[in-house]
Amino acid sequence: MKKDVALVLSSGGPRGLAYIGAIEELLDRGYGIHSVAGSSMGSLVGGVFAAGRLAEFKEWIVSLSGWSVFSLMDLSLSKNHFVKGDKIIEAIKQIVPDVDIENLQIPYTAVATDLCTGEEVVFKSGRLFEAIRASISIPTLFRPVQHGMSMLIDGCMVNCLPSNRVERKDGDILVAFDTNYMEPAALRATLLREFVEQSAEEAFYAQTREQAADIIADFKSQKDIGVIDRLYAAGSRAVELMGKVREFRKVADERVDVDFGDTYMSIIDRSFSIMNHHQTESMLKNYPPDVLVRMSFDAYGDIADYAKAAEIAEKGRALMAEALDRYEASQQQ
Repeated sequence: MKKDVALVLSSGGPRGLAYIGAIEELLDRGYGIHSVAGSSMGSLVGGVFAAGRLAEFKEWIVSLSGWSVFSLMDLSLSKNHFVKGDKIIEAIKQIVPDVDIENLQIPYTAVATDLCTGEEVVFKSGRLFEAIRASISIPTLFRPVQHGMSMLIDGCMVNCLPSNRVERKDGDILVAFDTNYMEPAALRATLLREFVEQSAEEAFYAQTREQAADIIADFKSQKDIGVIDRLYAAGSRAVELMGKVREFRKVADERVDVDFGDTYMSIIDRSFSIMNHHQTESMLKNYPPDVLVRMSFDAYGDIADYAKAAEIAEKGRALMAEALDRYEASQQQ
C-alpha cells in the first residue's frame, strides 16, 4: 500500500489547527510526508511542519489562553486593516527559524493573492515567513504584504486548497484536508430547526405573559375572597408558572445554537468559507485526492477559538484517522 504523501492543507482560520493532529496521525500510522502545500492557515501549519518544528509549535499554541491570543493582535488604526500581524509572526519566529524555503526539510509551497492584478502568487522559494505572512493576510483584518511591486493578501482568495501546487512524485498519494466544507441540505435543516425553536420560544413567552397577566387580574378582581386567600391562590399559580419557565429555559440552554453571523469575525469567516467551499469543489474535480479529509466550515471560526488548539488538533487527528481507515480499507479490496 502506498504511504508516500503529498499533503495539501486548505485555508480555514482556527480550524487549521486541526492539521497538527492530522499530521501526527499520518506519521503515527507510518505515512511519510514528502511535500506540503498550503493556503492561509494551511501555509502556516504546513510551513512549521516543513521546518521540523511542529511539536514545538503545538506545545506553544496549546498553552495560549483566550487573553494570550488577543494579546498577539497588534491593533492598528490604519484605513485598510485592523491588525498589523507583526506580533504573531514574531512570536512564532521564536519557535520556528525564518529560513529559506529551499532549505526546508521537505518541498513546501504557499499561495497568496496579488491585490492589484488578482493573480495567484506561488511561493516555492524565498524566506519562509514572508510566504506565510502573505498567505495569511485576511483582507481588512491583517495588513497586506508589500512584495516587490505587488501588494499581497490571503491566498484563499484565489486558491484555498492548492492541490495543483504541491510537489508530486511517482507512486505517492495525494492527501487533502479541507476545512471549509459546506452541506447546504444540512444547513437548511439547521435553519429550519432554529426558526421552529425560535417561534416556539416566542409563543411560549407570549403565553407566559398572558398567564401572568391573568394571575394579576384575578387577584385584583376577586374581592369577595379574603386577601390572604387571594395571595395564596395567586402565589401558587405563580410558582407553577415559574416552574414551567425554568424547565423551558433548561431545555433552551442545552440547545447548541449555530452562529450565522453574530460577530464581525464570524461574518468574515463565514463569507470566506462560502467562497472557499465553491473553490474547493472545483479543485477536487480537477485534482481528486486519494485521501480527502473534511471539516465543517462552521466548526470553529472566531479569534477566541485559537485558544482551543488542543481540542481542534484532536478533532483533526480523529478526522484523519477516519479518512485513512476508509483509504486503507479500499486498498485491501
